Amino acid sequence: MKKLLFITWSISHGYGTEKSLADILNRMDKSKYLIDVLPLFKNSKSNILNDNIKVLDPLIDYTKENRDEKKDMDYYYSILASPLKFNKLIKNKYDCVIATNHNAPSYFASYMNSTPKVIWIRGDMSELNYNKLSPTTVEYSGVKQEYNMQKNVLKTFDNIVVISEVVKKSLKDNFGITENVTEIPNSVDTEKIKKLSCEKIVLPNRNIFTTLGRLDDNKNQILLLKAAKIAKKYRDDFRVYLLGDGENRKKLETYIEKNDLEENVKILGFKDNPYPYIKNSTATVLTSLSEGFSLALAESVILDTPIISTEVGIAKELIEKYDCGTIIDYDEKELAEALLKYMKKNDKSKEKEHFNIGNEFDINTELERTVEVIDDTIDNAEGKTKMKKLPYLVEKIDYYDLEEYKIKENLLYILEVKKDNVKYEYLINRKKDNDKLIVFNNGAIAGGNVKVPVFQRHSWASIIKTSSVFCMDPTLYVNDLSVGWGVGKNENYYLENSSLILKTIIQKMNIKLEDTVIYGTSAGGFLSIIMGIYLKGATVVADNTQLDVSNWAFISAVDYVMEYCFDNIGIALKYPERFNVVDAFIKHNYVPKIYLHVNLCSKVDNSMQLVPFLEKIETMKDVTEYNNIEIILHYEEKKGHDGLSQDEAIKFLYKVLKIDKRKDDATTRK
Repeated sequence: MKKLLFITWSISHGYGTEKSLADILNRMDKSKYLIDVLPLFKNSKSNILNDNIKVLDPLIDYTKENRDEKKDMDYYYSILASPLKFNKLIKNKYDCVIATNHNAPSYFASYMNSTPKVIWIRGDMSELNYNKLSPTTVEYSGVKQEYNMQKNVLKTFDNIVVISEVVKKSLKDNFGITENVTEIPNSVDTEKIKKLSCEKIVLPNRNIFTTLGRLDDNKNQILLLKAAKIAKKYRDDFRVYLLGDGENRKKLETYIEKNDLEENVKILGFKDNPYPYIKNSTATVLTSLSEGFSLALAESVILDTPIISTEVGIAKELIEKYDCGTIIDYDEKELAEALLKYMKKNDKSKEKEHFNIGNEFDINTELERTVEVIDDTIDNAEGKTKMKKLPYLVEKIDYYDLEEYKIKENLLYILEVKKDNVKYEYLINRKKDNDKLIVFNNGAIAGGNVKVPVFQRHSWASIIKTSSVFCMDPTLYVNDLSVGWGVGKNENYYLENSSLILKTIIQKMNIKLEDTVIYGTSAGGFLSIIMGIYLKGATVVADNTQLDVSNWAFISAVDYVMEYCFDNIGIALKYPERFNVVDAFIKHNYVPKIYLHVNLCSKVDNSMQLVPFLEKIETMKDVTEYNNIEIILHYEEKKGHDGLSQDEAIKFLYKVLKIDKRKDDATTRK
């Protein structure tokens, strides 16, 4: 059974996104899928989901009595700002997490590392186009910040689903995203809404206009109220029903009162069954600034009620296909004219025109395609991240047997040394005819969820002339971490243990530490530098490396390590040398010979790692055993954080070990 988590704004009412989501989730096969839903907000005590679907506690519950608005919002934003805090709220592991919209649902979903992700984009992304605003305004800064956040978050999703061509185009135009995008239009349960529309309600003998949706700036209901004020000058026999609630309710109520519209406009709040209002309306009105789809329009046409809408979502498509309504601009006079036109048309004939929409928005089709996308995302992610055990011989020994162990020659194999119930694993290739050694350390492991030893660059063993050892960081086995920096668990420092075990292995290989170079990039560079302290005499080559883990750009990864590797933050703070190379130099009174390769085009590495490192190194005045640190700058715009190429790295490592690569190449060709 596949366990799924859906993150959505709310699930209290049956309109728009909430209804569309509920219609699908309530139909998913409960023998195949175990579904949890996290609503960010709870607006009502009603629930439109079936009993088999577990609804998690919302971040903010608006139904609580005597709730503290400020306290609630402070809590919400503290969770939004901290991936670690959010993940603490999520007790279960999931096969897939689905963000049901962009913005906050997608931000929270992106925090869940090592989990396949899908995002449903239901709104027009052009709302994040800050270039349409003046750079001098506060709004410009806010929208730009949100755009950049959304751009980064979108990269974390395996698949993107859009609900209309409008959304698909805005995604491409605003973010340049065209890959892994699937269009699945919202659907309608035609039989259900037709049945619900027959419910008896009390309505005045007037022309009825209905609009559905949250009362907010985007839905723009104030435009309809202004149009109603104009229309009232010509006719008074109409009533506008606003079905929905939201932050603009007070503002709209004030406008209604000030403009003497109490008999013409009624705010009814959310209605569990809005369909009798739609069915009995002269027209359904939509005044939104942006919509991805607008289910209310499709439902209106199914109930043979014309639509008056701004050019958003599927409005234009519906009107062109079925001649079922009118497109208006954002002009109250134009909207007032449309209201009057439909009232006049209704005067002539009370018989509704039939719009033959058929099964265009069939719910079974949406269900089938939704399940397909989720299943494919899970399957593809497993194919990408499921790490297979490497096809090498494995020898397992206890730490106490290491002194008597004999290293095999001319064989690439894994040696597992168990110490204090922790496995320290090394992929060893001792070449009998070469007494130089390159030690490799892993960087971050994409996707995490490590179950077998990972030895990045292990294929290099057959390419390089020297002996080689590839090191596995046991910290990666802790709670599915994707990077661990060797910090270990509490007092048990894995990198120290691994380095000292390796030191014994190198002695048994009969290779001098002075003939050893330790190599790694990014997090692997950090491991290599610290390892160089324990393997005194060896040289370190680190490329675009982390020098201060606590200052790494992906702070959530650091938070995970702090959370899962230490019982409390106090223990972690006792060991600054596990997180900062300068603190390690000071603690051990030793700096190994280090070559730092730095790409000037990697701004994050330079500003957050190299520059603070150079500033902090001035505090090492009491360190007496100090080898040179050489910083090698290069400018490769396309590479960014990516390290040296294989050929460049091997060439430099040979140079450090004083090996002529040309002779090596010639030997290989022979």
